[in-house]
Amino acid sequence: MKIGSMAFAAFAVVCVCATGCRTTREVLEDYEKNLSLGNYGGSNKELLELAEKRDGSQLLWRLMAAGALHLENGREQEAIRHFDLAEAVLQRNDQTSVFAQGGEGTLAMMTNDRAFAYDGGGLDRVFTCVYRGIDFLCTGNRDYARVEFNRAAQYQRNWLYDRRKDIDAAAKRMATDAAAYQRQQNAQTADASGSVSSAMADASFGAQIREQTGFDPAASGNLDAIPQSAYVNAYVAHVGGVFRWLNGDNAIDDLKLAAAVKPGAACIARDYAECDRGGRPANQVWVWVEDGLCPSRNEWRLDLPFVYIPYARRYILYAGMALPVLRERAYGATIWSVVAGGRTMPMAELENIDRLARTEYDVYMRGALSREITRTIVRAGVQVGLGIAADHASDWRTQVALRASQIGVATWAATSTAADLRCWTALPKRVMAVRLDRPADGIVQVVADGQTIPVTVPSGNSLVFIRKPAPSAPPSVKVATMR
Repeated sequence: MKIGSMAFAAFAVVCVCATGCRTTREVLEDYEKNLSLGNYGGSNKELLELAEKRDGSQLLWRLMAAGALHLENGREQEAIRHFDLAEAVLQRNDQTSVFAQGGEGTLAMMTNDRAFAYDGGGLDRVFTCVYRGIDFLCTGNRDYARVEFNRAAQYQRNWLYDRRKDIDAAAKRMATDAAAYQRQQNAQTADASGSVSSAMADASFGAQIREQTGFDPAASGNLDAIPQSAYVNAYVAHVGGVFRWLNGDNAIDDLKLAAAVKPGAACIARDYAECDRGGRPANQVWVWVEDGLCPSRNEWRLDLPFVYIPYARRYILYAGMALPVLRERAYGATIWSVVAGGRTMPMAELENIDRLARTEYDVYMRGALSREITRTIVRAGVQVGLGIAADHASDWRTQVALRASQIGVATWAATSTAADLRCWTALPKRVMAVRLDRPADGIVQVVADGQTIPVTVPSGNSLVFIRKPAPSAPPSVKVATMR
């Protein structure tokens, strides 16, 4: 690209200034490093300072800080407070999509998705509620825990509706801002919708996207074709169901849902069958392990094929795009087991959070790819329109002005091209689970690749939650007993 190096240098300056000389990527990378080392509160001072700016990333910083506090024993009340503040933002976003709320600056959709407030996907919503529920439960407040598990279940039921709402709001905003931008530049441009559709349907372009991102423009992220098992979090349904069962509430719906989306999970099947028969557990222990870290996002830059832009080789100075790419991360441990009462029991995978994150990414990408192609075509079309006008201008001053505008449009396009890398990166990679009889001595040893994690459970029914973000991270252990 003719102005690429200059544009990207300018863009880097913009990104650095946007976070007080720290880019979003740098903040996320340091957060990951602290989690991996078990320094769970290592990033919290910066995160809370960023959250207090109350800008479009407030929700993300609040979730990250609350998630880290959740991992530290004795800081449950602080974690709950910051999750409450995050929930207030989530509820506002549920009332009005972030794409309908507006963005940072006029014609925000013509810059990039980073111009809009961080929305938080379905995973963010259900884990916010589950983590609050666990902290309430571990501090003895069952009534508040019930509210959180109920809210998590409602978020799961709303998943399809919420995704459709955001997609519709983004598409409307894209059309409005694209048309307004063309009028603002006073450039005669063709309707971009046909070129966008052609690019989305192009097999060669689609293969390039698929190879780099795993997203297939022809098939991925279609809400009409996504099965319930692709977005329902069985871990959330199972924890909520077991809690209700032990609390004497109606638990069958949650356990039935968990069994439906994870028919091969023996732990869920047993709980559902016993609950359905009217059984009541006694001196049972459930152990859930949140293992590893969910995918983060990297940026991938590419050029839109010139075939979709008329007169491209002559008039276009910049026609680049940027898309987020999922980066999967390592397990906290490869093999998990439990030793209790002289028996060793393997732990089985209950839920693959990477898989759920992939579903949400694919749904996001179906809209994001279309938006990025639209931006590129419209901004390139304006460059073409200005270039043609300059060629036909009879006055040299007008020609110079039009050429300057053309360069300005191209420079702005390059400096505003960026992928949205924001995501709550503290969520687990997978969840393991096992149910066992409470041993007489109350000692349960959870073993992670040879590392023994001792847990003492008093008499009664106990719920044990263990978190190990990385092999080098010490485990976080929480125990709640319900007699």
